[in-house]
Amino acid sequence: MHEWSVGEGILRSVIDWAKENNINSVKRVKVAIPSFTFLEADILKEAYDTLKKGTIAENSVLEISFKDPVFKCRNCGNIFTIREVINEVEKVKDEFGEEYPLHLMSGLAPAFIKCPKCGSNDIEVSSQEIMIKGVEVNGTP
Repeated sequence: MHEWSVGEGILRSVIDWAKENNINSVKRVKVAIPSFTFLEADILKEAYDTLKKGTIAENSVLEISFKDPVFKCRNCGNIFTIREVINEVEKVKDEFGEEYPLHLMSGLAPAFIKCPKCGSNDIEVSSQEIMIKGVEVNGTP
């Protein structure tokens, strides 16, 4: 169900941006989502398609891509990818099930992921936000 709140946030951001730029119709919205959130793209698209009705984005298409985060250990400087810690991420998913914390709040990643080199949880995560990468509009403002 988290996908519906994400879809609403995306749509609200697009509508606000369109109003500020005198856009009357949105054609396409491209978003990038952190892969370790495990958001369901089909549910997110369904939410967006339902919520966009009656808005300037009513005829728009939501395109979703997933981006892998890069982690950097503040303790030893090791830089690593999600592939190197996928077992830890899967363990968190198994433990929490549908209430998977990284699904609900990707900023919690350092609390659950350890550096594969030194075992520290003191890590930085890049690319953990959901980003609107582009919006195509019909006509010109």
